[in-house]
Amino acid sequence: MQTLLELLLLGAKESPVKLSTMDLARKIGKSQQAASKHLSELEQQRFLERMVEGSDSYVKLTRKGVDAMAELHSTLTNALEKKRRICEISGTLFTGLGEGAYYVALRGYRRQFITKLGFDPFPGTLNLRLISKIDRALRRDLEYHIGIGIEGFDDGERTYGKAKCFRSTVNNKIKGAVLAVERTHYDDSVLEIIAHQNIRDVLKVSDGDTITVQIDIS
Repeated sequence: MQTLLELLLLGAKESPVKLSTMDLARKIGKSQQAASKHLSELEQQRFLERMVEGSDSYVKLTRKGVDAMAELHSTLTNALEKKRRICEISGTLFTGLGEGAYYVALRGYRRQFITKLGFDPFPGTLNLRLISKIDRALRRDLEYHIGIGIEGFDDGERTYGKAKCFRSTVNNKIKGAVLAVERTHYDDSVLEIIAHQNIRDVLKVSDGDTITVQIDIS
C-alpha cells in the first residue's frame, strides 16, 4: 500500500509519472532491488502499469490500483471519524472531600450544566477510585478529547476554572456526565460523575462497591 500511496501522491492516478526504482526506493525506505521487485509484483497484480520511453520509465495506477486507494481512504475515514465512540471505565466508589456538592451548585457552573447537558445536576459528584492501570490511562486520555466545554467564571470574590464534560451512563442505567476539571485535588486515579439524581440512592450502592461508567468520547 505504501508504494501505491506514493504513486497516488505523485499524480499517477491521472497520468503516467516518471519514476526510477532508485527514486521509489528512497521514498519507501527500501533497497533499489526490493523496490524493483515490488513494482513488478504490483504490475503482475494489475495495480499499476509501467511504460518505457527511451531510457525513462513511467508508472500509472490502474483502475484496480485507484480502487485500492479509495478503499483504504474509506477505511481510515470510518476509523478516524466514527460518529460515536464509547470507552468504559470501572472504579471503586468512595466518599469524596465534599467539594463536589459545593462546585456543582455554583450558579456559574450549574446554569451551564443545565444548558449544555440538559439536566439540573444533583448537588454532589459520584467519586470512583480507579485501581487498574488501564482505567487510569483511559481517565488521562479524556484530557485529549474535546468533550463539552464548561467555561470558568469570576463571581467577584474568586475565579473558578474551566472544565469539560462527557456524556456517560453509570452501570448501563443512569444517564449523567463525567467531569474533567481543570483545577482539582484529585489526580488520574479518580473519576467524578454528575447526574440529575442521587446515583447512590438509585443504584443502592455504597463505598467499596464497583461501578462501571460508559463514556461517550465522540
